[in-house]
Amino acid sequence: MKKVKRILSVLLTFAMILGMSVTTFGANGKPQEADTATVTITGITGNPTVTLYQIAKGNYGSGGIELIDYTWADGADFVNKEQPTSEEINLIAQKLTKVATPNINPLKIISNGTLTGETYTATVHAGVYIAILTGASDDSVYNPILLSATYGSEGNIVVDKPEQVDADDHYLWGSTAVAKRSEPTVDKEITEGTVEDDKDGKEETTGDKIDTAGIGDAVTYTVNVTVPSYPQNALNKTFFISDTMTEGLTFDYSSLMVSIDDQTVTKNGDEFKLGEKVIATAKETENGFNLNFSYNNLISNTATGAVYTPVVTYQAVINENAVVGNPGNPNDVTFYYANEPNNGKTWETPDDKPDTAEGVTSKKDRETVYTYQIGLVKVDSEDNTKKLEGAVFGVYEDKNCNNLIDKITTNENGYAFSTKVAAGTYYVKELVAPTGYSLNTQTYSVTADWTTATTTVTDTITNSSYTTDKPSDDAQQVGWIKDSVFYAMDEFTSESAAAAEAQPAYLVAESTTTTDPSTTVTINQGAGSGTAMITPEIPNTKLVALPSTGGIGTTIFTIGGCVIMIAAAGLYFASRRKENK
Repeated sequence: MKKVKRILSVLLTFAMILGMSVTTFGANGKPQEADTATVTITGITGNPTVTLYQIAKGNYGSGGIELIDYTWADGADFVNKEQPTSEEINLIAQKLTKVATPNINPLKIISNGTLTGETYTATVHAGVYIAILTGASDDSVYNPILLSATYGSEGNIVVDKPEQVDADDHYLWGSTAVAKRSEPTVDKEITEGTVEDDKDGKEETTGDKIDTAGIGDAVTYTVNVTVPSYPQNALNKTFFISDTMTEGLTFDYSSLMVSIDDQTVTKNGDEFKLGEKVIATAKETENGFNLNFSYNNLISNTATGAVYTPVVTYQAVINENAVVGNPGNPNDVTFYYANEPNNGKTWETPDDKPDTAEGVTSKKDRETVYTYQIGLVKVDSEDNTKKLEGAVFGVYEDKNCNNLIDKITTNENGYAFSTKVAAGTYYVKELVAPTGYSLNTQTYSVTADWTTATTTVTDTITNSSYTTDKPSDDAQQVGWIKDSVFYAMDEFTSESAAAAEAQPAYLVAESTTTTDPSTTVTINQGAGSGTAMITPEIPNTKLVALPSTGGIGTTIFTIGGCVIMIAAAGLYFASRRKENK
């Protein structure tokens, strides 16, 4: 009897540590084979399939009365029943599901439990069970959950209902904690290099703002993830992040960084190290990157299994292929992770994406950068139906016209557009008048934003090209060039430019921004069109003309000229005669 009591005492401790919910056992105070209990798991999301594997059962005396001892499935016994470790629990789960050898045959498989909302219940006989949850629609990661149903230490006293098992909780046995459920997430946001503007009418975003930038602006992306929690001996701990930019964005691989709060992460080539441990390895792809993390090297506490949470940042530059207006320039970050820790194996390389890897799923998050253009029409001041070609305008960020960001030239239809703008107010001033016209000295302002963009361009735009060779002594710097990519002026200071080996950029006059002659304009296009026109049209006045040939002015000039010439000749000959005498 003492032996039985010792076993029952151990199982009681076991039950209390694991947190189970038990209904009444026994009839007339005596345990019997027909007794059942209700085990409960809460905090379940994503409607997974829940399967209970029984690994221990009670043995009863004659007539199924009086609990004698417990029988364990072959290979499923714990070294220390009072403190089973997460490694033991997970290894048994692997053997129960045949992904590890030697396999364990459960004493019973229970698949008829009830999942209502976030709560699972099952009616079971006295024993020990491992719950395995798979196939959650929200891709939550569920580690094996240990449950037990047993009697009190006296053999005939029912254990009153202790706390039920919560799938969101961490619980600790021995040296390592098990996180029963983790829901990985990925959140990408633009944190630097943009101007925010009211989104009015933009259905595909949430919140009140959209992110905008001009051609040549660098935008900084920050990616935050919720790291999955895996058992120490899980077979699959894949943790992988990838991003590929769209055509209107140029990725800067050198800007890729990994950081961890209060820790120093160093970058050495393609590797990111925390102390001496490599926590991630990167690979540059076509206009993007792959980043493969080492989950084991991110563990911050071996006793609890807690892991560091890395943050990934990187930059892209808005280039001349950027889409103006809606739908903008989107790109997705993809977070790959193992949603079945005991299925497949950990992805080991950044060379390829784990798109088809067994036991791996992915989540995406999108950020969209919007850019704009401003436009103008150049006309004759006396005949506004006559459009003027060849007028050159400077586009400035300040009303004093000191900070030049672009030069644009009107085409044969009188139109000129600048794509070097984000949302905001800009100032336009004529630099070179069309042939035969005087310079218009007025400064015009135009505001590009989501709600007042009024013009669309239906044909291509030839954008400016730049050089690091100063084309003339009076040429103004308009930006920076680093690794053949153009950056706006405010992207670097002189010090940061020197550190990044960026060189001053100058406009190449013969390839300034112009529009194709077939460009058409639709006024009042509405929100999201991306182009704001300067209105009304900008006029030029013809230069003052000389009097026409044969007019009175010509006659007067001719007579006056003849008189002067005759007088000069007379004075010349009179002077010669005087010298001869």
